[in-house]
Amino acid sequence: MMVDMPTVKAEENTVLLVMDHGDEDVKLITSLLQKSGFHVVRSANKTEVLDLCRTGDDAIQLMIADTGTPGIQISDLLEQVQAVNPHVRVLVISGKKELEPVKKSGNVRAYLSRPFRRAQFLGSVLDAAKGPLVRTA
Repeated sequence: MMVDMPTVKAEENTVLLVMDHGDEDVKLITSLLQKSGFHVVRSANKTEVLDLCRTGDDAIQLMIADTGTPGIQISDLLEQVQAVNPHVRVLVISGKKELEPVKKSGNVRAYLSRPFRRAQFLGSVLDAAKGPLVRTA
């Protein structure tokens, strides 16, 4: 059975949501993002995430990556996303009291611990998506 890969257009405010599809928060987070004007593409597959990030510098505005996504080692994913497209900004969310140490790369913009309030989540998303991307040598 062949599955169609989601497509991304550069002119959209696109957020790539990397979460377990069975996570009870996926629908809530997707709805909040859509109501805020974002186009949401969901994936829990590392190969698909990397392919989507390769589509162009501005196609994916923000990637929200949950450290609890099964089969994805977050540190490795962040490193690979940085390599294929350093323009993709990243918001890392975690259900742990202390976020696991994640090597801070140029595209990681924010960290958010669960549980979080809707306003806190949306504030983090907007800050991460719209804030200036600082380049370092």
